[in-house]
Amino acid sequence: MALYEGEFKDITIFQKLNAELDAAIQDLTCDFNTFDRYAFIKKHTHKQLMFWNLVVKDWNVSFPFELAIKNNATSLFSSNTFNLKYFSDRNSGEITPEKITLGEKLFYDTNLSSDKTISCATCHLPQKAFTDGLKIGKGVTRNTPTLLYSSLQKAFFYDKRAGSLEEQIIAVVKNENEFHTDLETLKKVVEEDSSYIKTFSKVFNKTKINNADIRNAIASYIRDLNPFDSKFDRNINGIENTITQSEINGFNLFNGKAKCATCHFAPLFNGTIPPNYKESEIELIGVPQENDTINTKISPDLGRYYVYNTPERKHFFKTSTVRNVSKTSPYMHNGVYNTLEEVLDFYNRGGGSGIGIEQEYQTLPSNKLNLNQQEINDIIAFMESLEDPNENYDNNVEK
Repeated sequence: MALYEGEFKDITIFQKLNAELDAAIQDLTCDFNTFDRYAFIKKHTHKQLMFWNLVVKDWNVSFPFELAIKNNATSLFSSNTFNLKYFSDRNSGEITPEKITLGEKLFYDTNLSSDKTISCATCHLPQKAFTDGLKIGKGVTRNTPTLLYSSLQKAFFYDKRAGSLEEQIIAVVKNENEFHTDLETLKKVVEEDSSYIKTFSKVFNKTKINNADIRNAIASYIRDLNPFDSKFDRNINGIENTITQSEINGFNLFNGKAKCATCHFAPLFNGTIPPNYKESEIELIGVPQENDTINTKISPDLGRYYVYNTPERKHFFKTSTVRNVSKTSPYMHNGVYNTLEEVLDFYNRGGGSGIGIEQEYQTLPSNKLNLNQQEINDIIAFMESLEDPNENYDNNVEK
């Protein structure tokens, strides 16, 4: 910082920022497990983002581009933290309110499926955080993941076989157990609805509807499902002061002793790897076929292996978000666990290895976490604090 002291027009910004960095360094003098990450983020990280923006203004900096985190972010836990275009298909265009509204209408439209009975919302229910509450989704082979925050990742489906939301929608359209149609037929169905013709013309400034725009509109609606309005978000951003000590302890354990954040990275708590967010991780944790710790067998689903037939990727699955996990049971790609207590017990034992499933390439450390019951309760309390209120996205719950 001293090298750039002369760049500051307002020298008090330089002085206060230096004092803040010194204070942050002082607060880092503790061990890994006892470090209060929650307090550090509130007290220092967000304050440093404020100073970052002050320096940008003081130096009259202009940025030629924006990466995953917005250049003017003031919080790590905000709907204004991430640049959605960075996570979107390069041809997706601007995400406008009009496009989101159109995508929402398409999302709930059962006419898009071949038998006129299935829409996107059939399996992604807003009141269940856009999951379906089933062990295995109807007509598919895996548990239905949440769509909340799904746009803030670099791969889709549990096996990462799709690289964008638009590509993921193609698979749903063509799946004989879902929409069971094709892109050309999808386009014709939309073209037959006069209300769509007028709206598409306005939103995309084109005289003709094409299937790429249909998929882009639906994807734009999904990209808008990042509320960052949970109890945890509101508290760490200083909007309210309602968080409990148990929830704070759980956050610190999640990122510390319990090692959950080794794969579920804050602030998204999914597998999209910071700080560049260029890749979404896949892991082999040894998920069992049944909820059984005695006669255990690994789930027969080979996950990522099916994409390229790479033996070293058998049983690898993408790391999902734990945001809104209080609404998205059952858990794991095969819905084997019904409660968060069961999930924590699995990890506490050392994952698959800890219950007798030996896999050469298991990425989860096989040693026990040695979490006591209070620590488990705290971690669950923290995860439950990541629940967003329904009013952020439930305009169509009754449809």
